[in-house]
Amino acid sequence: MSWDERQRAMLAEMGFRVPAVSLAGAEAVIEDEPEAINIAPPAPPSVMRVAVSAAQPSAPSSFGGLDLAALRDAVSACRACGLGDQRRHAVFGGGALRQAQWLVVTDPADEADDMAGEAFVGDAGRLLDRMLLAAGQRRTGRTADELATAFVTPIVKCRPPRGRPAQPAELDACEAVLARQVELLQPRLVLAMGLQAARRLTGLAEPLGRLRGRVHNWRGLPLVVTYAPAYLLRSPADKAGAWDDLCLARKAAT
Repeated sequence: MSWDERQRAMLAEMGFRVPAVSLAGAEAVIEDEPEAINIAPPAPPSVMRVAVSAAQPSAPSSFGGLDLAALRDAVSACRACGLGDQRRHAVFGGGALRQAQWLVVTDPADEADDMAGEAFVGDAGRLLDRMLLAAGQRRTGRTADELATAFVTPIVKCRPPRGRPAQPAELDACEAVLARQVELLQPRLVLAMGLQAARRLTGLAEPLGRLRGRVHNWRGLPLVVTYAPAYLLRSPADKAGAWDDLCLARKAAT
């Protein structure tokens, strides 16, 4: 299969309609969008690495000896901040059960995730799965022999009330959980999806557009920033930029 064919298949998984011609000069049309958008770059973006000075603590002893299942149980019982008292369920995340190629860190859970206790259970989750497949990753195996390669988790494990952004103390409380997830999963790459996740992991207060398009460093791992799936559902034209981000992530993970 040629690169054009592979790229066409990836874009189709992500929700693009791609004409059966060479992508070198092709237009891909986002589903349900009337206007065509040129989205195929001549090559994946170059990798520009940016150092980050944010603190990178290790998991504390209370989490240090826990495996993934025990860590999930500890998060379910956690009351380290006020969010634990008002949540329905903690959202630990899911995907690869051992080493993950990608760790996908998202903005806090929405109401549907809070009710289900799982990350991305609605339309945003279906789009996320298409995006991961477009990048050659998956958070669930489609057959018994096909293992998940990505783990998806929110930056804080409990939904802030009324959809407000997570506060610094709440982000701090979940930092050790994320640190232990990294220790257990040993990913090759971290993909931050959404402004809250991107700002926390990069340590920068810039707009999302300025954080995209470059490779940051978090806990010694390459970190790439992209749009949240829920945002892409509202602004499908930005799927083109998300495709660029996935290309950058694929290159940074090699």
